[in-house]
Amino acid sequence: MKTTLIKAAAVLLAAGAILPASAGSLTYQGVTFTSSWTDNVLTLEIDAANPTGDWASATSLGALQLKDIGSFSNVSLTSAPGAAGDWTLSSKELNANGCAGGGHAGFGLCYSGDRIALSDDMVFQFTFAGGAQDLESPHLKVNFFGEGDRKVGSLLSQAIAPVPEPQTYAMLGGGLALLGFMARRRKQTQA
Repeated sequence: MKTTLIKAAAVLLAAGAILPASAGSLTYQGVTFTSSWTDNVLTLEIDAANPTGDWASATSLGALQLKDIGSFSNVSLTSAPGAAGDWTLSSKELNANGCAGGGHAGFGLCYSGDRIALSDDMVFQFTFAGGAQDLESPHLKVNFFGEGDRKVGSLLSQAIAPVPEPQTYAMLGGGLALLGFMARRRKQTQA
Protein backbone atom coordinates (compact mmCIF):
# COMPACT_ATOMS: atom_id res chain seq x y z
CA MET A 1 0.00 0.00 0.00
CA LYS A 2 2.83 2.39 0.90
CA THR A 3 4.50 1.87 -2.49
CA THR A 4 1.19 2.42 -4.28
CA LEU A 5 0.62 5.71 -2.42
CA ILE A 6 4.13 6.90 -3.26
CA LYS A 7 3.62 6.09 -6.94
CA ALA A 8 0.22 7.83 -6.98
CA ALA A 9 1.70 10.96 -5.38
CA ALA A 10 4.58 11.01 -7.86
CA VAL A 11 2.19 10.70 -10.82
CA LEU A 12 -0.04 13.53 -9.53
CA LEU A 13 2.94 15.81 -8.88
CA ALA A 14 4.48 15.11 -12.27
CA ALA A 15 1.19 15.62 -14.11
CA GLY A 16 0.56 18.88 -12.28
CA ALA A 17 4.02 20.16 -13.10
CA ILE A 18 4.07 19.29 -16.80
CA LEU A 19 0.53 19.75 -18.08
CA PRO A 20 0.56 22.47 -20.75
CA ALA A 21 -1.33 25.70 -20.30
CA SER A 22 -3.87 26.60 -22.94
CA ALA A 23 -4.16 30.27 -22.05
CA GLY A 24 -1.90 33.20 -21.37
CA SER A 25 -2.36 36.71 -20.07
CA LEU A 26 -0.55 40.05 -20.14
CA THR A 27 -1.68 43.37 -18.67
CA TYR A 28 0.11 46.54 -19.72
CA GLN A 29 -0.98 50.12 -19.07
CA GLY A 30 -4.57 49.19 -18.22
CA VAL A 31 -5.03 46.90 -21.23
CA THR A 32 -5.32 43.13 -20.77
CA PHE A 33 -4.34 40.75 -23.56
CA THR A 34 -5.48 37.14 -23.17
CA SER A 35 -4.51 34.37 -25.55
CA SER A 36 -6.01 30.89 -25.66
CA TRP A 37 -5.74 28.09 -28.16
CA THR A 38 -7.27 24.82 -29.18
CA ASP A 39 -5.49 22.72 -31.76
CA ASN A 40 -4.59 25.14 -34.60
CA VAL A 41 -6.83 28.06 -33.54
CA LEU A 42 -5.44 30.96 -31.51
CA THR A 43 -7.86 33.41 -29.89
CA LEU A 44 -6.60 36.81 -28.74
CA GLU A 45 -8.89 38.91 -26.55
CA ILE A 46 -8.02 42.54 -25.88
CA ASP A 47 -9.79 44.34 -23.03
CA ALA A 48 -8.97 47.99 -23.68
CA ALA A 49 -11.86 50.12 -22.42
CA ASN A 50 -9.69 52.00 -19.89
CA PRO A 51 -6.08 52.35 -21.03
CA THR A 52 -3.68 54.12 -18.65
CA GLY A 53 -0.14 55.50 -18.67
CA ASP A 54 1.24 56.30 -22.13
CA TRP A 55 -1.88 54.73 -23.61
CA ALA A 56 -4.38 56.87 -21.64
CA SER A 57 -5.38 58.87 -24.74
CA ALA A 58 -5.55 55.81 -27.03
CA THR A 59 -8.87 55.44 -28.83
CA SER A 60 -8.13 52.91 -31.57
CA LEU A 61 -6.01 49.93 -32.63
CA GLY A 62 -4.39 50.01 -36.06
CA ALA A 63 -2.24 46.88 -36.21
CA LEU A 64 -1.12 43.81 -34.32
CA GLN A 65 1.63 41.28 -34.76
CA LEU A 66 2.12 37.78 -33.36
CA LYS A 67 5.52 36.13 -33.58
CA ASP A 68 7.43 33.27 -31.96
CA ILE A 69 4.45 31.02 -32.73
CA GLY A 70 6.19 28.09 -34.37
CA SER A 71 5.77 27.39 -38.07
CA PHE A 72 2.78 27.42 -40.41
CA SER A 73 2.10 27.42 -44.14
CA ASN A 74 -1.06 29.52 -43.96
CA VAL A 75 -3.00 31.65 -41.47
CA SER A 76 -6.36 33.35 -41.70
CA LEU A 77 -8.07 35.90 -39.49
CA THR A 78 -11.33 34.00 -38.99
CA SER A 79 -12.93 36.40 -36.50
CA ALA A 80 -12.24 40.04 -35.66
CA PRO A 81 -14.05 43.09 -34.30
CA GLY A 82 -15.44 45.68 -36.73
CA ALA A 83 -13.28 46.66 -39.71
CA ALA A 84 -10.41 44.48 -38.47
CA GLY A 85 -12.03 41.61 -40.38
CA ASP A 86 -10.74 43.33 -43.54
CA TRP A 87 -7.19 43.85 -42.28
CA THR A 88 -4.31 42.83 -44.54
CA LEU A 89 -1.80 40.12 -43.61
CA SER A 90 1.93 40.80 -43.87
CA SER A 91 5.04 38.87 -42.85
CA LYS A 92 6.90 42.13 -42.11
CA GLU A 93 7.75 43.45 -38.65
CA LEU A 94 5.31 45.81 -36.91
CA ASN A 95 6.81 49.24 -36.30
CA ALA A 96 5.46 52.74 -35.69
CA ASN A 97 4.28 52.87 -39.31
CA GLY A 98 2.30 49.63 -39.18
CA CYS A 99 3.34 46.35 -40.79
CA ALA A 100 6.06 48.10 -42.77
CA GLY A 101 9.22 47.08 -40.94
CA GLY A 102 11.88 44.71 -42.19
CA GLY A 103 11.33 41.03 -42.62
CA HIS A 104 10.87 39.09 -39.39
CA ALA A 105 13.27 36.22 -38.77
CA GLY A 106 11.18 33.11 -38.33
CA PHE A 107 7.41 32.80 -38.54
CA GLY A 108 5.15 35.67 -37.60
CA LEU A 109 2.08 37.47 -38.80
CA CYS A 110 1.21 41.15 -38.86
CA TYR A 111 -2.32 42.39 -39.57
CA SER A 112 -3.15 46.05 -40.18
CA GLY A 113 -5.80 48.21 -41.80
CA ASP A 114 -8.53 50.67 -40.87
CA ARG A 115 -8.32 51.41 -37.18
CA ILE A 116 -10.94 49.98 -34.84
CA ALA A 117 -12.22 51.64 -31.66
CA LEU A 118 -10.81 50.32 -28.39
CA SER A 119 -13.31 48.52 -26.18
CA ASP A 120 -13.63 45.58 -23.84
CA ASP A 121 -13.78 42.09 -25.32
CA MET A 122 -12.15 42.74 -28.69
CA VAL A 123 -11.74 39.18 -29.94
CA PHE A 124 -9.43 38.13 -32.77
CA GLN A 125 -9.28 34.51 -33.89
CA PHE A 126 -6.50 33.11 -36.08
CA THR A 127 -6.65 29.70 -37.76
CA PHE A 128 -3.35 28.14 -38.80
CA ALA A 129 -2.67 25.43 -41.39
CA GLY A 130 0.42 23.32 -41.95
CA GLY A 131 3.65 23.43 -40.02
CA ALA A 132 4.03 23.03 -36.27
CA GLN A 133 2.48 25.87 -34.29
CA ASP A 134 3.73 26.76 -30.81
CA LEU A 135 0.94 28.96 -29.44
CA GLU A 136 1.79 28.68 -25.73
CA SER A 137 3.55 32.04 -25.35
CA PRO A 138 3.08 34.23 -28.44
CA HIS A 139 5.06 37.47 -28.67
CA LEU A 140 2.57 40.29 -29.22
CA LYS A 141 3.03 43.75 -30.69
CA VAL A 142 0.22 46.32 -30.98
CA ASN A 143 -0.04 49.81 -32.43
CA PHE A 144 -2.48 52.21 -30.66
CA PHE A 145 -3.66 55.58 -31.95
CA GLY A 146 -5.34 58.64 -30.45
CA GLU A 147 -7.31 61.29 -32.32
CA GLY A 148 -6.57 61.47 -36.05
CA ASP A 149 -3.34 59.76 -37.13
CA ARG A 150 -1.50 60.45 -33.87
CA LYS A 151 0.31 57.36 -32.56
CA VAL A 152 -0.08 56.94 -28.80
CA GLY A 153 2.45 55.72 -26.27
CA SER A 154 5.04 53.06 -26.75
CA LEU A 155 4.69 50.17 -29.15
CA LEU A 156 4.00 47.11 -26.99
CA SER A 157 6.35 44.21 -27.69
CA GLN A 158 6.06 41.45 -25.08
CA ALA A 159 5.36 37.74 -24.78
CA ILE A 160 2.02 36.65 -23.35
CA ALA A 161 2.97 34.42 -20.43
CA PRO A 162 1.08 31.12 -20.15
CA VAL A 163 -1.29 30.66 -17.21
CA PRO A 164 -1.72 27.08 -15.94
CA GLU A 165 -5.23 25.68 -16.04
CA PRO A 166 -7.14 25.00 -12.77
CA GLN A 167 -6.81 21.21 -13.15
CA THR A 168 -3.02 21.66 -13.19
CA TYR A 169 -3.18 23.25 -9.74
CA ALA A 170 -5.67 20.61 -8.57
CA MET A 171 -3.35 17.76 -9.55
CA LEU A 172 -0.35 19.47 -8.00
CA GLY A 173 -2.31 20.13 -4.79
CA GLY A 174 -3.57 16.53 -4.71
CA GLY A 175 -0.04 15.19 -5.04
CA LEU A 176 1.24 17.45 -2.28
CA ALA A 177 -1.67 16.49 0.01
CA LEU A 178 -0.99 12.80 -0.60
CA LEU A 179 2.70 13.27 0.23
CA GLY A 180 1.75 15.15 3.41
CA PHE A 181 -0.63 12.36 4.43
CA MET A 182 2.09 9.76 3.86
CA ALA A 183 4.64 11.75 5.88
CA ARG A 184 2.18 12.10 8.75
CA ARG A 185 1.43 8.36 8.74
CA ARG A 186 5.14 7.58 8.69
CA LYS A 187 5.72 9.90 11.66
CA GLN A 188 2.85 8.27 13.61
CA THR A 189 4.16 4.73 12.99
CA GLN A 190 7.69 5.73 14.09
CA ALA A 191 6.45 7.21 17.37
